[in-house]
Amino acid sequence: MTTRHSAAEKDQILRNAFDSLRGRGISSDWTTSTRPHSALSEECKRLMEDQTFVNELTAFLRTRTILRRAIQMFFTQISMSARADWRSAPPAIRGVVARGWFLGRWLPTFLIIDGPIGRFLCHKTSPLHSCFDGRYPLLAAARAFIGGKLFLQVRNGFAHWGFDWEVVGDDSYIVIYNWEQDLPIAKLHQREADAFHIAAFALIEILDEVVISQRGVDEVAEPPAEVDRGRLPGFPRFNGFPGGPGNLG
Repeated sequence: MTTRHSAAEKDQILRNAFDSLRGRGISSDWTTSTRPHSALSEECKRLMEDQTFVNELTAFLRTRTILRRAIQMFFTQISMSARADWRSAPPAIRGVVARGWFLGRWLPTFLIIDGPIGRFLCHKTSPLHSCFDGRYPLLAAARAFIGGKLFLQVRNGFAHWGFDWEVVGDDSYIVIYNWEQDLPIAKLHQREADAFHIAAFALIEILDEVVISQRGVDEVAEPPAEVDRGRLPGFPRFNGFPGGPGNLG
């Protein structure tokens, strides 16, 4: 059984994620949009009407086939990770398995942002480089989002495997470490870490569907078992379940 979210549901999921980050002072045209998923998708579709950009994009993708391949492998990995059922684990290890469920989704997301997707969005050799001139404010805001200090700390912490999971009472926190100094440099609640993942996942999904692979949202490019690409049914209630990651050591 797969889960498809409507455009309105995707917007709500993303709004909830951005709400979890509001206390961090993260605010932009994208994070404050009432339709953050739909509006960014629409803006990317408008970009794809620029034939000059499309020509540059086609030439770019022709010599960087790894970008599409990397995204395909990303969705393959995250689809399996998101379906792991931590509730079926024996009680003695259920908390550890639940944490693994989160980590299994977070790791590929931050890795691909650290790699191909980040380069596609931010490198001066990308065809997107000339688009950040004010014409596409949401895309520029999404680029700034993954370039923010805390996001970079979290991304690097996961990409370089410099993180820890800390349980305090019923709450879980992710601690990011500086490898060279062996010191913690950031600490964020599990909800905040998942919010970063959800926002990054949405950005990857939109770029893939509209710009990179250019498949419609209703087109199924993978086997049926992977249609929903790791969506998170029930995520807002996760912490309230008995045996959630913060209340089982």
